[in-house]
Amino acid sequence: MKISFNSEMLTPVKAVKGMSDIIKQRIKAADDLFSTVVSRIRQPIEAMFL
Repeated sequence: MKISFNSEMLTPVKAVKGMSDIIKQRIKAADDLFSTVVSRIRQPIEAMFL
């Protein structure tokens, strides 16, 4: 999609089943920040198509 349409789709991060608690804690802050940014970008765009 990035090559043919010159765009990239961003989606919030979802948890992976079976991931250890230690790994979840270490990457949670980065995942939360990324998900917040993606949500703030997507919400105004989705509102235009309602």
